[in-house]
Amino acid sequence: MLRRCRLTAQIVLLGILAMIAFPADGSALRAVFIALTPAGPSPAILTLPAGMYPVWLNRDTVPHSVVFANGLCSFQVAPGGYGECSSDFVGLAGHFAYTVDGTFAASVDVVPEGRSVTLTAKTHTIAPGAKLRLHGELDVPILSPPAPPAPQPVIVLARHDRYHPFRRFRVVTATTHGWHLSWQLRVRPRSRTIYIAEADSQPAGGQYWVRAWSKPFRVAPARR
Repeated sequence: MLRRCRLTAQIVLLGILAMIAFPADGSALRAVFIALTPAGPSPAILTLPAGMYPVWLNRDTVPHSVVFANGLCSFQVAPGGYGECSSDFVGLAGHFAYTVDGTFAASVDVVPEGRSVTLTAKTHTIAPGAKLRLHGELDVPILSPPAPPAPQPVIVLARHDRYHPFRRFRVVTATTHGWHLSWQLRVRPRSRTIYIAEADSQPAGGQYWVRAWSKPFRVAPARR
């Protein structure tokens, strides 16, 4: 947890520096700097959450070249200048190896960004045959993505007791309300039922977020 907090603080600080360096770029807060030095890139191994992207700054007096092993990105950086790949090159989780000047081996390791999903209702007990509104929120980090998130599916699972596995009950859509995504579902359980919500959607082509589950919510019809 302490390591995660330090990483977040470093990213925020680097984002502020990026705003100073690139004030006209609306996505500057997503940038993380890598320094090009006579001894190679610093840091040589950069780990960052999905949604952020690296920018190489040449702190040397000679130009340096950056070439990725997958062949999808390469550029040269003049002294005092900066270089970067396209904004979506490292947008998804993965290991991206590269070299500087064909000599120094380095990498950018993108890890899935966290998110959370909740499930609740106004009561745990309902009248026989009555409906109950389950609802909750799906939260994703402000900087990742950098704009209010698009609607995402939420899977509602259910089981009758702890001796049976959860099974998919319904898929609903969490829609945008500011920086939050809200969802709801009306259910009519005929017997005691335990519900949980799951967020497992990903963009096409790879992983962006971690999978998230809500706490279980138990509902039971009142005895007649």
